[in-house]
Amino acid sequence: MATILMRLTEERAANQYDRWIGLLTLGQASAMRNYLLDSVVPRRGRVLDLGCGTGQLLVEAGRRGATGVGVDLNPRMLKLAQERCRRYNLKRRLRFFLGSALSLDIEAHTFDIVVSTLLISELQPKELERLLQEAARMVKPGGLVAIGGEGEVRAGLIGAFTSMIRRASFWIVSKLTTLISHPHHRVAQAMKNAGLNPRYKVSFLQGMLVLFVAEAEK
Repeated sequence: MATILMRLTEERAANQYDRWIGLLTLGQASAMRNYLLDSVVPRRGRVLDLGCGTGQLLVEAGRRGATGVGVDLNPRMLKLAQERCRRYNLKRRLRFFLGSALSLDIEAHTFDIVVSTLLISELQPKELERLLQEAARMVKPGGLVAIGGEGEVRAGLIGAFTSMIRRASFWIVSKLTTLISHPHHRVAQAMKNAGLNPRYKVSFLQGMLVLFVAEAEK
């Protein structure tokens, strides 16, 4: 679902992205972001947000005392992130860069935590590997890497709803773009392959969204 929104709203109505992602995830994108802010992101730490979008997570982390950097490929989304940063007078604490999360021109091992929420829904397996390699390179020894994405809801009304929305939205986007479908990622294994130590995962609304948290080698 994140892929659908990135294709349809980033280029046409980036200012509606947060609203639509909230609706399509039944509020679970906000729940995952709040969990990260309350339980994972250090209050005084240095944060790298890969695929930061409109900057919601990083700006709120900055308001709570963190410093950090956000990276995104979409200039319209970054403009909204920068506007949100200025609104809260956080320009000295936060920076936003246009660029690929798969190839970062940033000094290695300088962040206490690297986060990415929903970006992996846009990536093919090899791209996920590259993302996690970059995350492992950016995080300090003993720091955390937290990766969120769409999960698999296999039963019940929520599972049926999710499956219906994904099928319909992918059909629409396939008519408008060159988007290629991919299977659900084996994130924990990909983290291990990147030299990270998976610690735990958190599911939201029966697995509609899943957050994986790993630790870098000390």
